[in-house]
Amino acid sequence: MDNMDNILENARKNIRPDMGIIKDVDIMVEKINLLLKKNSIAAECVKGGSIAKETFLKDDYDIDLFVRYDQSYREQNISDMTGEMLKELCKDLKVKNLEKIHGSRDYFQFKVKDKSKMLDFEIVPVMLVHRTNYQDASNITDLTPEHVTWVKKYTEKNPNLIDDIRLAKQFCKANRVYGAESYINGFSGHILDILVIYHGSFINMLKAFSRYEDKNIGTDTPIIIDPERHHKDPIKELNQSRIAPLIIIDPIQKNRNSAAALSREKLLIFIDAARKFLKRPDKIYFEIKKFDMKKEIEDSSKGLSKMDSQLIQIRIKTLDGSKDVVGTKVLKAYEAMIDHLRLNGFKVHSSGWDFAFEKRSAEMYIIVDKYISKEVEQEGPPISARKDYQKFLDKHTELKHRTFVRDGRIYVIVPRLYTDAKKFLEDLSKQEFISRRFKSIMIR
Repeated sequence: MDNMDNILENARKNIRPDMGIIKDVDIMVEKINLLLKKNSIAAECVKGGSIAKETFLKDDYDIDLFVRYDQSYREQNISDMTGEMLKELCKDLKVKNLEKIHGSRDYFQFKVKDKSKMLDFEIVPVMLVHRTNYQDASNITDLTPEHVTWVKKYTEKNPNLIDDIRLAKQFCKANRVYGAESYINGFSGHILDILVIYHGSFINMLKAFSRYEDKNIGTDTPIIIDPERHHKDPIKELNQSRIAPLIIIDPIQKNRNSAAALSREKLLIFIDAARKFLKRPDKIYFEIKKFDMKKEIEDSSKGLSKMDSQLIQIRIKTLDGSKDVVGTKVLKAYEAMIDHLRLNGFKVHSSGWDFAFEKRSAEMYIIVDKYISKEVEQEGPPISARKDYQKFLDKHTELKHRTFVRDGRIYVIVPRLYTDAKKFLEDLSKQEFISRRFKSIMIR
């Protein structure tokens, strides 16, 4: 236990941020509020996310600010209004990197150099909706500032929860299960806020999840957590589209599963990491390692013969856009390559990918069996379908393909179109349903 306590305490110290950054953020909030007042806009800028909850990690300078508009602006385009105001702000600050991000409601990003730090601001326009009237929200982001209020209600009573939420984030990041983006489908900061508060501590949360049986976790038998006890039977009362392996009833919106985007795969990885850490505590569970393609390939190649397997490495230059949208396009391209390799008879032993948004690039690897049969069996029509049967037979007889009958149906042995996985992927990547997802691709 002493070893675990020491590991946790060291981890807390290592990820505890410089709280002085909040003063810099408050100055930016004040500047935006002065502009709102100057332009006679009935709205208020407030801190959001981890910076408002004070649960952000060391060296994490992603700052969410919300501009909350009065309900009188409901019929107006508050994104455009926010954009015009931010142009004025960035001009005053001599900031030239203001970027509009398209989404269900457009929001904005810009960077500001502060001493030795680069602060990444994300400005989100929302309608002012109180949690007691959650049904009035026209966009999921409208209630995000209310989540801050809910979290602080607990952390002000028990300040230790702040460090424990940080530990949970670091643990999930180190074990590659953090991030609500569509290409990750992992744990969001919001989920971890709720889980740590609900269980009372980071360790209690790990202990609770370590007890779940992997084979019993699915959409038919989900883990259910309802911190504010909104429902008697969440599975019956929730919309079926919100049913997932983990159901966390949002404390603010009782009709929302906060964990709907979390995949079963990421949930099981988290549970496995929790068990291993509790059994044998180690600081490595809190150390974020940079993706190492060489090491990933080495680990995945163990036990495989270099003579019998083929390694394919892929580099992609991504399109422009938001991190979530671009990352999802890369994921779809990766999944399509794997699926089509298998559909065309290639045995995929292992694969992996990594996305570097800042560099606008992604890299992948795929290890397949080097040897694949040069011919493949294709099914034809049943003999009873005389016209189709004769047409099929004539076609392949002319092509000098070998045909045979089995169980009342004709079959043919044809040359396989592709016997080299690299050549197959090169041609596949030129297909529009793949090529539209990136700028360029290099396969080797």
